[in-house]
Formats: sequence, structure tokens, C-alpha cells
Amino acid sequence: MKGQQGFTLLELLFAVSVLVTAIAGMVRLFMYTSTAADIAGRQTIAVTEAQTKLEEIRNTNYDLVATNYGSGGSPGNTFDLSLINGKGVIYIDSSNAELLVLEIVVSWNNKYNRVVGEDKDLDGILDAGEDENGNGKLDSSVELITYLTRR
Repeated sequence: MKGQQGFTLLELLFAVSVLVTAIAGMVRLFMYTSTAADIAGRQTIAVTEAQTKLEEIRNTNYDLVATNYGSGGSPGNTFDLSLINGKGVIYIDSSNAELLVLEIVVSWNNKYNRVVGEDKDLDGILDAGEDENGNGKLDSSVELITYLTRR
């Protein structure tokens, strides 16, 4: 009949396909932003824990820093993260007696249990196959470097 208005089957199929495509895109966007938020949150926690360790070192007597926080010292050059599964490593360059170069590197697991940083087994030790850039130390997206001098 003339004068009847409505959608044809072809128009409905086209509209449904556009809707499905849009919803699929939104689901992917949600998944991506959820992962990005988790990465940012865990990275913030890692930075905070590294800053806390740096403040602990700064509050230590200068003459004891290299001894206490060097390899084999007490508390040592590695530390566990308290809020996420991860490990921090402290590197100290004490070649200048009046100026220490401190570097704190933190590696951790993301929510998919993948390690962020070169310390793939989270043991705080540079193992074979972990030094991806060949610089002789562990690296990560969270690295704090500072200088410490006698007060």
C-alpha cells in the first residue's frame, strides 16, 4: 500500500550493523582505558615506593649510605614493594667521596602478571637475558636518579 511508512529489511540490517560496530568500538575503548588506568595506577605506586626508599636513604648518615645500601649491606641494595608485587634495586656510584650518585630502579607485575622493567623474575639481580639495552644494570620505566652530598 502506498502511504505506509516503515523500514525495509535492508535498512534495518544496515542500522543494526552500524550499531554493532559502534558498540564493539566502545567495548575496545573501555578495555584499553581500563588497562591504561591500571598501568598508570601501578606506576604511581612504584614511583611512590621509590621516593619513600629515597627519603629513607637521605635520612641515613652520609658515611653509612654506601655501606648500608650497597650490595651486601644491611638493609641492602634491593627492597620489596609493599603495595604491589615488585622489587626495587638501588645503585650507588661512590667514586667521588663527597658526592654519591643514587639510582633507584623499580620493576613490578601488571594486572596480567607481566613484568614492567628488565628484572623479569623480580629478584633484584641482573640475570642473563634481562639486560635488554646492554648497559650492565636493570632498567625500568620508574627510575629515580639523584645526587647526595655531605651536609
